[in-house]
Amino acid sequence: MEVEQSSERESLSWLPALVTIGIVIMGLCWAAFGIFKYGIWVNNGPGGGFFAAVAGIGAAALGIYEFFFSPVSAKPIGGRSLWPAAAMALAILCTPLLGMVLSMSLFILLWILLVEKKSWKQSIFTGIGAGVALYLLFGLWLKVPFPQGMFLEMLQ
Repeated sequence: MEVEQSSERESLSWLPALVTIGIVIMGLCWAAFGIFKYGIWVNNGPGGGFFAAVAGIGAAALGIYEFFFSPVSAKPIGGRSLWPAAAMALAILCTPLLGMVLSMSLFILLWILLVEKKSWKQSIFTGIGAGVALYLLFGLWLKVPFPQGMFLEMLQ
């Protein structure tokens, strides 16, 4: 007895390879911005683009490995599996309006509240804590020039 594959399974079979190629391209873009726009080494120390360059090169290298050498065979995914990418795209689109730190804090807060199904108290605490940690680590210590966003520029 032969079992016929569904059209949904066939239509999603290319998606893992496409996502992996997208990760390689994004990684190379991060590395290029880090190296050429922000600088990876400034005044005898790491510059604003150091983390972006390292993370971008790492993401591209792992994406290339995944594409060519991954021993795991990918199964087709459903629409719910695309939520992380859609949520991150929304957070990135909100960055010009809200700024990087506020946008990422809101992303974390809503993710924990809606996807992880945690309480309001825990979600707000984690979102604010992540925002403060982002600002202290990257804004003050590493001096990464975060986009401020129109909302924060209006308050200043």
